[in-house]
Amino acid sequence: MDWSAYAHEQGLGREVGENLVRAKEFSRSPHLTTGDLLRALLRDGSHAGAACAALELTPERVEPALEDLAVTPEPLVLQGPTELSGPLASVILHVQDEGNLLGVQSSGSLLLALRPDRLDVNPGPHDPLDSPGHGELALEMLGVERLRLRAAVLEAIAKSHPDTRDWDTRAEGFLRLSRFHMAYPYPGETEPPNAGSEAAEEAARLPAIAAHYLHATSADLQWLGKALYDERKKWFVARLVRLTELVPPELLEPLICAAIYEQDPSRNRHFVEAAVRGVGLAPVHERLLWYMRKGEDSEKAGAMRALYWCPPPDADSVKETTRGLLDAFQRETDLDVRRTALGRLALIDWRAMDTELRVRLAEVLQVAEAHPDVYIRHRADALRMDLRGVLS
Repeated sequence: MDWSAYAHEQGLGREVGENLVRAKEFSRSPHLTTGDLLRALLRDGSHAGAACAALELTPERVEPALEDLAVTPEPLVLQGPTELSGPLASVILHVQDEGNLLGVQSSGSLLLALRPDRLDVNPGPHDPLDSPGHGELALEMLGVERLRLRAAVLEAIAKSHPDTRDWDTRAEGFLRLSRFHMAYPYPGETEPPNAGSEAAEEAARLPAIAAHYLHATSADLQWLGKALYDERKKWFVARLVRLTELVPPELLEPLICAAIYEQDPSRNRHFVEAAVRGVGLAPVHERLLWYMRKGEDSEKAGAMRALYWCPPPDADSVKETTRGLLDAFQRETDLDVRRTALGRLALIDWRAMDTELRVRLAEVLQVAEAHPDVYIRHRADALRMDLRGVLS
């Protein structure tokens, strides 16, 4: 296969194609593997190579780990280019997303796609071909963690696309042109439109801005925290969090509040998922539950909407969340809070709930069916129909 042409056809960029060609030169079989790709990236002349050098990843250090792993072959793809191993095909699927997030398609996006302990905020059914390949396992064996890899790539790109502006100027530049390179398309859009040269230049500065974020001072964090309460600037900060997958303690509460105060029940997920990537599921879920129980009325409803994107981390949290939603409908008077609570109750698997909680749900539905609000009555009727045979 002509790997350079393949990369071009897939819209992956010239540098990705060069590394696939180089990987083929190192390959010892008819199939390209993630180990072959790692060998190529170690010798890359652009951002990936610079990041590997910063991480002290040399051929002499990496090769023994790859040799140890080679005794177990990587699984092959069942469909698509048969010259790719399954794990490498999975890496290729992530390359463009990483490049779009970085704002520049480069070999750095390829290295980020080839990362250990890939984090999925809302993982789906396990795909055996999505398991780590030799390259990813070698990085893990050598102690290269996900966040160190991200930071090294961001620092490498920052050297070729520097940014020395203040935070206000950075935010305004991003917001003015973000429609072209935003990870969060506007309503009705599935892909950002083609970028002009000015937009491309602004996007290429994002890794440098993210590198400044990684080394934020107390004054920087004060600006960033305040920006998360601004309807426009909050999207700029969310992009930096997503780029680095790092949430300093000073920004966790403002980030969660940004999710709660975001009125669009779809776009609030970007703040929730950014927080989860930074600190994990349990702390974010705990804070959202607190706001659902003790916040202002607008915060209670916003927290319930945000919880849609932050599933309970364990069985006890499922029950605690359910009790909180039942309490909200039975004790609160705000119409938006009660509507939102009932909507979230409809998403729970009541067949797995305790009898006590099902009894409380029956009480809620009895009240809801006689409520003067047509939305609440309709949701109650629909939920009771769905739970025929479950509620006594």
